[in-house]
Amino acid sequence: MATIASKLVNQLHGLPASDIPPRVHARAALCMEDTLGVALAALASGAGTAGVALARQAGPGRVSVWGAGFGAPLSDAVLANGMLAHALDFDDLHAAAVMHSSAAVVPAALGLAQHLGASPREMLAAAIVGYEVAARLGRLAPGRFQLHGFQSTSVLGTFATTSVAARLLGLDAAQALHAFGIAGSMAAGSMEFLADGSSVKQMHPGWAASAGIKAAQLAKAGFTGPATVFEGRFGIFRSYARAEVDASRIDARIGDPWEVELMGPKPYPACLCVHPQVQAMLQLREAGSIAAERWDDIEEIACEVPDLYVPLVYEPRERKLNVQTAYEARFSAPYCMARALLDGHLDNGSFDAAQRADPIARAIASRVTWKVAALPEYPASFPARVRVTLRGGRVHEAYVRHNLGSPANPMDEAQLGAKFLACAEPAVGHSAARRLHLALRALPDAQDMDRFNAALAAALLSETHDGHENQRPASAG
Repeated sequence: MATIASKLVNQLHGLPASDIPPRVHARAALCMEDTLGVALAALASGAGTAGVALARQAGPGRVSVWGAGFGAPLSDAVLANGMLAHALDFDDLHAAAVMHSSAAVVPAALGLAQHLGASPREMLAAAIVGYEVAARLGRLAPGRFQLHGFQSTSVLGTFATTSVAARLLGLDAAQALHAFGIAGSMAAGSMEFLADGSSVKQMHPGWAASAGIKAAQLAKAGFTGPATVFEGRFGIFRSYARAEVDASRIDARIGDPWEVELMGPKPYPACLCVHPQVQAMLQLREAGSIAAERWDDIEEIACEVPDLYVPLVYEPRERKLNVQTAYEARFSAPYCMARALLDGHLDNGSFDAAQRADPIARAIASRVTWKVAALPEYPASFPARVRVTLRGGRVHEAYVRHNLGSPANPMDEAQLGAKFLACAEPAVGHSAARRLHLALRALPDAQDMDRFNAALAAALLSETHDGHENQRPASAG
């Protein structure tokens, strides 16, 4: 009987690159652009750099640690790059699958391409297959992993990167099936970081990238794993998501849709579950319904949100109202909403120590309430309804049905380019950022990785860059 793993292998492992439309290759390159941009921003801010230090200790290798000016062994480099990509929570997300696919898939695909000398076409095709695997698995139980204490990005992302590696390493179908089974014993990633704002979540996609490659390498060496890794008695969905899944649900016509085209880049460096509320506050501010200088007129900011949001960005209430770290603040809807009202934006500077300690922001945050609501746009988009009650009984409401960056409200190529440069220029300087940007845009038509590799090697972090000093990446909103 066919299993989920065998269906994924049969449908995707041998997919010819020529069957993938050029626009899909271009979209995958845009996802790589976004991922590299937010990683460079993280490196410049000092976030996620423990992985960089670990990669440096591992000794020299041929795979670039992005922006750091050195190469490391494959496993160590992709771990470091995945950590950087996720460190600011500014990386994209597949909303329907609730997965940060790019932060795992992109380090694995680019790292393997450098390690093996693969062509851009081969690398992009492998990444596109990785996006397909991630989303198809995530759609089987969207949000269920998080609700039961595990991050789907790290758990299911391990299988996405396994598929990337299985393809680029040249595994046959039987080996690819075993690789999925092996990856089941490597998939991990606890949500307990929410208890105190620990930075360990930053490691999740990097671990997925590294573990998926190891699983494929072991399978190629003759190691075996169970074909029922997903739906079996002790399979991933029962063990991590407490979900019963049917192998028939994995069937989908390839290209209907292409999952990489549904990746949603972020305009704000925070958990996606705060984005629609931030957008709502900015809309009300811009309309003149509420004003930063009249913040004390606010009696209540009532939010209606899907159930997934609550354990991620609203509870435990005391922690969300009194954030202690920048990373914890990125997972606090009350804090992010307060900063959006006060500043008219939400960017990486919004999470500095002085901003977090601001008593006015804390006072506004304390007036935020929430309740779970069945909003029909979720999970294809991340919606929220925000109702602000002012002194005297006046009420202003904003309903964000489709978060900016979602398939129904996408960021265009110009906005994505602006985001990349806003992230990369303060980190590596104007010239290097522009050169890397052009090389990324050229990847779908490139014959080899030489131009990209040269541009990446030139994109080095330093203290000052073309006259820019200590700048922070702006939001893209």
